[in-house]
Amino acid sequence: MDFKILTRPFFYLVQVILKQLSRWVLEKRKPVIIAVTGSVAKTSTKEAIWRVLKERFDVQKSEGNLNTEIGLPLAILGFKSAPVWFLWPFVLVFALGKAFWYQLSFVHYPKMLVLEMAADKPNDIAYLVSFIRPKIGVVTAVGPAHLQTFHTLERIAQEKGRLVEALPDDGYAILNQADPLVAKMAQKTKAQVLYFVPQDGDIALAVAKKMAQLFGIRHLPPLPSLKGRLNLLAGLNNSLVIDDTYNANPLSVAYALKQLKKLAQQHLAKRRIAVLGDMLELGRGAAQWHRQIGRMARSCADLLLTTGQLAQEMAEAGGGHFFPDKKALIDYLKKEIRPGDLVLVKASRKMKFEEIVQAIIKKESKWK
Repeated sequence: MDFKILTRPFFYLVQVILKQLSRWVLEKRKPVIIAVTGSVAKTSTKEAIWRVLKERFDVQKSEGNLNTEIGLPLAILGFKSAPVWFLWPFVLVFALGKAFWYQLSFVHYPKMLVLEMAADKPNDIAYLVSFIRPKIGVVTAVGPAHLQTFHTLERIAQEKGRLVEALPDDGYAILNQADPLVAKMAQKTKAQVLYFVPQDGDIALAVAKKMAQLFGIRHLPPLPSLKGRLNLLAGLNNSLVIDDTYNANPLSVAYALKQLKKLAQQHLAKRRIAVLGDMLELGRGAAQWHRQIGRMARSCADLLLTTGQLAQEMAEAGGGHFFPDKKALIDYLKKEIRPGDLVLVKASRKMKFEEIVQAIIKKESKWK
């Protein structure tokens, strides 16, 4: 029997316990909660908001991938990551202790929390806002992510919109005016609506500016770079590599391809190479989305290289080269890279395209 099926009752119990413990802490300490959701740029936006606020306010952020029905309660309780499965009994005991500890008034607890909210399936956001009550809600964009469970963009927008619906009268909904499905969410909230418009598609920067304006912060600090998210690294043979391997959906890949074109102009690149893999969880329209990205790559890249079960559709639509596995692609790329090349590497997280990045960068090269 499948291990996930066997452990489902246990993790449901974990979810219930963590929900109650985190709710207990929130009701006692009453931090101002800023929640971020969307199909792209959630983590970079969360990090940017935290960076803007941390110089002036007592603020804490959710770390890593603590953005789910189990992860967010852990973040509220002060955990930095989720444990491996066999450590959960110890973690629950520790979580109970933390919840009791935070009931004591003299114990420090942050005045503000910046939390990332993921929605992999219907009712995910609805569940989270049932016990986490944000005062400020940010929606970055709505795109074709997790279509396998949502089926349509409208249903994705409906679920993301649960966040702005849950905001109080004295709260703020910060919405992407450039995204029609997001802008329409203004009709669903009692909160004051503030719009942002990304310049060159940079959602995190646009939200950071809006947040600084809201809190009266005049000088925007340098915003952090995140591993696997459009990091520019020194590549083999005097090339440059854009590591954007953290995850992928059609919206984020389209943005990455535009950045490839933009950065190629800035760095006077001789060739633009796009190394793309499968975008997962797109449901029945997956092949069509891959072909669409392939066609876009034709106009943004001089050379398209792909591997994966669906990536052949990309290669055919974009006039690129398809490889049966990562090893074959890496072997070809190592021989092909020339001085002045700019190489974008991007695919869904499960494709582990960071292995490609590691194979084609200088060993001393580090993300910043």
